[in-house]
Amino acid sequence: MDDNSQYRELFFEETDDHLENLNDAILELENYPERTDLVDSIFRSAHTLKGMAATMGYETMTKLTHRMENIFQLFKDGTLLVTADSISLILDCLDKLSAIVDDLRDEIETDMSSITDLLARLKELEITNTTSQQIDTPVDNATKKVAPMEVRFKELSETDKMLITQAAEKEFISLGIMIRLEADCMMKGARAYLLQNQLEQLGEIIHSEPGTDLIEAGDFETDFTLLFLTQDTPSKVNEVLQDNPDVEAIKIEVMTDDTLNDFIPSDDVALEELPQLMSPEISQPVTTKDNNKPDELPKATAKPAKGKAEHHQSHQSIKVDLGRLDSFMNLVSELVVYRTRLENLSKQYDATEIQDPLAHVGRITTELQELVLKIRMQQVSVVTNRFPRMVRDLSKDLGKEMELIIEGDETELDRTVVSELSEPLIHLIRNSADHGIESLERRRELGKPDVGTIKLTAYQQGNRVIITLSDDGKGLNPVLIAESARRKGLDVDGLTDKELLHIIFHPGFSTAQKVTNVSGRGVGMDVVHSKIESLGGTIELSSEIDKGTITTINLPLTLSIIQSLMVKVSGQTFALPLGVIEKVIAINEEEIVETFDQEIYMYRGKATPVIRLNDVLGISDRHKDIHPHLIMVLLGKKYFALLVDELIGQQEIVIKKLGNELKHLTKYLGATILGNGDIILILDSHMICNEGSVSVNG
Repeated sequence: MDDNSQYRELFFEETDDHLENLNDAILELENYPERTDLVDSIFRSAHTLKGMAATMGYETMTKLTHRMENIFQLFKDGTLLVTADSISLILDCLDKLSAIVDDLRDEIETDMSSITDLLARLKELEITNTTSQQIDTPVDNATKKVAPMEVRFKELSETDKMLITQAAEKEFISLGIMIRLEADCMMKGARAYLLQNQLEQLGEIIHSEPGTDLIEAGDFETDFTLLFLTQDTPSKVNEVLQDNPDVEAIKIEVMTDDTLNDFIPSDDVALEELPQLMSPEISQPVTTKDNNKPDELPKATAKPAKGKAEHHQSHQSIKVDLGRLDSFMNLVSELVVYRTRLENLSKQYDATEIQDPLAHVGRITTELQELVLKIRMQQVSVVTNRFPRMVRDLSKDLGKEMELIIEGDETELDRTVVSELSEPLIHLIRNSADHGIESLERRRELGKPDVGTIKLTAYQQGNRVIITLSDDGKGLNPVLIAESARRKGLDVDGLTDKELLHIIFHPGFSTAQKVTNVSGRGVGMDVVHSKIESLGGTIELSSEIDKGTITTINLPLTLSIIQSLMVKVSGQTFALPLGVIEKVIAINEEEIVETFDQEIYMYRGKATPVIRLNDVLGISDRHKDIHPHLIMVLLGKKYFALLVDELIGQQEIVIKKLGNELKHLTKYLGATILGNGDIILILDSHMICNEGSVSVNG
């Protein structure tokens, strides 16, 4: 037990969760200051943060969270009003805590002087904004009730007894120490570890119940007992232990050779029947944080014998390292590929005797694949949770009133996609706030509400996830974009308004008349475009002057394994993801009608654009011996009909990225390896429909 490194990752995981929850709850409290449940939740999180920081020995973080906790206590008592200024101060403190945690990750201890200003502001808020009524401190005045404590050992061995005898000959004393942690201590194992560390500066622990492994794992209720050898007095030991957070009570008893002889029980003696070790005259009293005499309560239920703590199902989830999850996913992907190869070999050699076990292996593989895909999924809220705070800060910095509406943040995506989504969305929101939402005066001139609206929506569509970010601001002006593009030497003659809008994704392009600390330097939108493309997604813009702008991001649900429909076009095999396919129709080519420069097929009473895949993909003319089918694809609210020569069948495939050398092939999601070893391309239905069709009325 020479350091606390084994608890660092747990500390960081728990701290990140609490800081995120605090940010969300504080913003909610600003809008609903009357909600006492929010205040209670905030107070609990702050108290837990303080306890964890103290447990790890991080003094700067402990000091700041302690002072914040005082403010939250005043919120609870109703003696401090929730105002925009007090909320801003708390948010500044949370920012500082996040910075402190980042430093700690790099093993940098933040200096106490860095929080001096925040501590002073918090103290001033305490003094100047409370009501005139004097506030009592309940913790100091209340009598803490502590259940009776008895120092008991179930498993003292002859070796333990011999060590005690030898220690006494060298003027060591033997102490039985029972420590009770507070019931709401969040990191019992870490706290117990540090307490034992402190004791070992004064002597040696020769026995513990439950065992050391169980104690350090936090696998006990609230009490644990130590047999301790030291040359210091019991009072000195008590003083060292008392100066710790999360410790509710301590009892120390001096052990003697005679009492130990009487104490060591046989295995068939029940724990409840064990006698108390020491006589009252040589026992240290039970001590509590407030040094008040505890009330007598019914005896606590004893733990199971032999140091085995009872197990409770208190945790329903665990955090898994992403690298391990990726490795697991890769292995499952390989399993899918080889399962398909085995199925093909079974059919090729008519190996009927292995078809049943192979089918069973197939079912297990499918279930395993579905399970790992679910494990990899993560809600979009992981990214969007920070945005309300960001918009609040932008509103304050830019002097504009604005609100953020988030819908569908429970939508799930592959966690690899989610982890890369933050940067693009931050850029888009900042652009909407800075360039989109107008000043208050301009909005009033246009008859718009004083408060500008930025709306983020996410939803699943087949095997894709659609994320839209819209604002009700001034919109993008194609004329201004064209003028700015010409000044930069770009040829924009003949471009449509839609094509002009997409020039803003060009590196270094910006129409901002002045650079701000928010945006306007021409960096960001090209980064957004590149990032979305690297994730196998697309990004589209639509805008109307003085009405606003809508940015639509289209992303794959997963980057790994999908169900696909295998088709043939001009003799070549391709895979189409099943997620967006609604129906497959066998047709005669006479059913396809040409109108103007677009072929259409009447589907459900509406003219549906027909896209010949051989034309869009730029491959040779279709073979004469074909069985044409239309694959009906639904994108948004619009249908498209993809014409293929032949259907092969449905198959599960593993997506492999094409790599940087082939990233210009935008009509393909990637490639896959079939069971027979053939490599085929996977078509991107969205890109094909966007590039291969024109609008059709109806």
